[in-house]
Amino acid sequence: MTELAADRSDARACPGCSASMRRQAYARKPLGTEDLDLCFDCQAIWFDAHESTQLAPGATLQLFEAIRTAPPATRRPLPATLPCPRCTLPLTMTHDLQHTTRFSYYRCTGGHGRFTPFAQFLREKDFIRTPTPAELARLKAAIRQVSCSSCGAPIDLERDPACPYCRAPIAILDPDAVAATIRALQSAEAKRTSVDVAALADAMLDAEREARGSSSWLAMTREGSSATVDLVRLGLDAIAAFMVR
Repeated sequence: MTELAADRSDARACPGCSASMRRQAYARKPLGTEDLDLCFDCQAIWFDAHESTQLAPGATLQLFEAIRTAPPATRRPLPATLPCPRCTLPLTMTHDLQHTTRFSYYRCTGGHGRFTPFAQFLREKDFIRTPTPAELARLKAAIRQVSCSSCGAPIDLERDPACPYCRAPIAILDPDAVAATIRALQSAEAKRTSVDVAALADAMLDAEREARGSSSWLAMTREGSSATVDLVRLGLDAIAAFMVR
């Protein structure tokens, strides 16, 4: 991960506090990087359109580590109106579903991106979950009020099953779920960054067969033609196809 200067001229203004967010580069699938903007005071991430779904598994692990090691901040509830840092239109609270996991974020209706609280990103990636009824009962017996992990507003455990402001459910970090998610991401990242030589060779042979069957191949190899086949280019094209499988 590469951290870029926080005071760059193109740094995004945080929708929550208007301060310049910290820009950091993370690996994307299948290759390249994504520049994400993080506000550690508001504990949220700005994703340009589709950036969240394009993160490589290793980048998700790096974001989890950045969130885990972030210095504690005095958490203030997010304001009622959050402007898009690109077009200033008000962001819209959006509820989404990833497999069976429900999470939320603040979306730009102009399609510029979304503002996702750290807790909702962790929920989306299966690091945290909603407590069971038994766990919630034990929480109520020990404490009366908690802060919403999504927007920072207070939640009265005796009265509210979810945040009364952003409607995010109460969340806890489950060590077993965290361990399972980390193992799955590590495995996916190892697979993404390694090359199966046998499979790659098969992909290159397939590409060669397809090229042989094409009119362009025939044109390049017919008697008297001065055109040649670039085998290196053919191999690079096969690798590109292999990497996005």
